[in-house]
Amino acid sequence: MKTFKVAEIFLKKEGNSQIIPFRDGLVINREDEKKTWLIELFLDETEETMIRRFEHETDLTAHIAITHRGNDPAIFSVSIRMIQKLDHGISVLFDAQLRQMRNEYAKLLLESLIKQGLEGEELLRAFTDVIRKRPNVPEK
Repeated sequence: MKTFKVAEIFLKKEGNSQIIPFRDGLVINREDEKKTWLIELFLDETEETMIRRFEHETDLTAHIAITHRGNDPAIFSVSIRMIQKLDHGISVLFDAQLRQMRNEYAKLLLESLIKQGLEGEELLRAFTDVIRKRPNVPEK
């Protein structure tokens, strides 16, 4: 298994994004045949009501910046497996499936721009503009 530090996370449901404030977090690649991941977040007790709104959701997307906040987020389909109260906060465990990495996003974006008829310098400029805006990251 490989473990990574969560630098930033937000959950997305039906187009609405919710940044999740957390104390600490890990993303664990289980390296199994189903390519599943585990995500564990440690939150302040004051965030329990907010996170419980997602507890029974089955169509959640998590965008996670791994290691550094400036990294492009990896995109996961997630569901909450367990919420555990601790002495000083709560632990939230998610089951996850990796959906999209940056290079896959870039490929899909490029295909979309080409289908719009863009080429040459115009294509390069449009591609660069969209990548810089980082549409997978919510505005703060």
